[in-house]
Amino acid sequence: MKSYYKKGFFTLFALLLLLIGSSAFASNQLDQKIQNSDEIQWLALFLAGKKAGYSKMQRTVQNNTVTTTVTMQMQINRGAAVISIKSLEQSVETITGRALSFSSITEQGSDRVAIVGVISSAGVLDIQIQSSGQVVRQQQQWAPEYLLYEGQRLLALERGSKPGTRYQFQAYMIGALQATATKVVIGETVAMDLMGAVQRLSEVSQQMSMGATNMQMTVYMDRQMNLKKVIMPMMGSSMEMIASTEQYALSPNQPSDFFTATFTLSPLAISPKQAQDTLQYSIHSDSETIAFPATAEQSVSRVNNATELTISALKGDAGSYPYLGKDQAISQYLQPNRWVQNDDPQIIALAKQAAAGSRFTSEAAKNIENFVRSYISDKNLSVGYASAVQVLKSRQGDCTEHALLLAAMLKALGIPARVATGLAYVDNFSGQRQTFVPHAWAQALIQGQWRSYDAALSGFDSGHILLGFGDGDPMHFFSLVNSLGNFQIKSIRSQ
Repeated sequence: MKSYYKKGFFTLFALLLLLIGSSAFASNQLDQKIQNSDEIQWLALFLAGKKAGYSKMQRTVQNNTVTTTVTMQMQINRGAAVISIKSLEQSVETITGRALSFSSITEQGSDRVAIVGVISSAGVLDIQIQSSGQVVRQQQQWAPEYLLYEGQRLLALERGSKPGTRYQFQAYMIGALQATATKVVIGETVAMDLMGAVQRLSEVSQQMSMGATNMQMTVYMDRQMNLKKVIMPMMGSSMEMIASTEQYALSPNQPSDFFTATFTLSPLAISPKQAQDTLQYSIHSDSETIAFPATAEQSVSRVNNATELTISALKGDAGSYPYLGKDQAISQYLQPNRWVQNDDPQIIALAKQAAAGSRFTSEAAKNIENFVRSYISDKNLSVGYASAVQVLKSRQGDCTEHALLLAAMLKALGIPARVATGLAYVDNFSGQRQTFVPHAWAQALIQGQWRSYDAALSGFDSGHILLGFGDGDPMHFFSLVNSLGNFQIKSIRSQ
């Protein structure tokens, strides 16, 4: 088992890059006659108060186009290992902010994902994604209101820094290949400590929405609207970026073991027998942003200002496959994507092999769960985020790789499936005893109910707490940033 914290940090990189786009270089006046100008800003990145990386932002104006390049590097401790994540993102726009093209390269360990996007005059975005030797091409419709770096910068200049100013826009997240609604509120001037130097800065609130989840960030800018500091609450702690010199930004990091902040301690040890029965959890949190999904396996209620979860695995044979209905809400969970390639011939063949002889959907799903558990022979934690096809070839990975291959094989048989994310109980993990750690598994829709299957562990049980779900794209981990580390389990009772 492994947390998807590395996947989550890919998401956070995308969020930080988005944030920088609407704040960096805002002080520069728009002058269409200026050519061959080059501006650079450095920021130091802190996790839980320790320097963990840096960001370099460069804006170049040449031949009536503006190229914005943002480089980020971050290191995180995980026990004795140091995990390094690097990202380079670039946008090319006209001097009026119209998007022309973009590119992105993200690296974590041996994993490398490269994205190139070109926007036609007809408003069609052609995308090429290269990962682990595979190339995927797709198209999207590009809306005129989508803004990249220069477009966001010009909008910030236009709206100004007067306290009380409010506006919103659609910021396009290159790494996620999607737009997100962003709200901005200009606040009052406050005294802010910048690594020992106190400055008077404008406090700017930015809220980004993805689905039903909102991410709140606070930005501090000087009178010329230069970006000076960013604070983003995250997983019970915080991530900060502070304007600095190049020398300090590139100085040695002191990465913290930020991973343990995502753990949630258990008030008692859960035995394997108890995990097979129904468990009731009393959850307490000061955050209003946490929402637990309700499914046939997890009921949710409010009792005395606490959230009560009643969790139990669904049992018994049920269902027939493939799904032959026309409900679009269900059919969407049969569609392949670049992470869950259920249309791949080898995955289809493996799914048929694993489920051979199954009479019920639940039986087929259980057989596939067992197959994936034994098929992934190298249970290592070094894989960043491999797609189902990549796992098929490498036969290695952690909980997310098990979940993606399991979901792909379910969908290959016409069984609607999705990737679930949440917490799973373990007796001992990374030096912590009796704790719930971030985890991923798969869910199959059987007779109108979502049933969970966990190939990374010995199966799904009531020691699993569901926090979110998605189609396998790592951006769905966005919903967990406001949840992990932000609640406590006060009591657990058997029923």
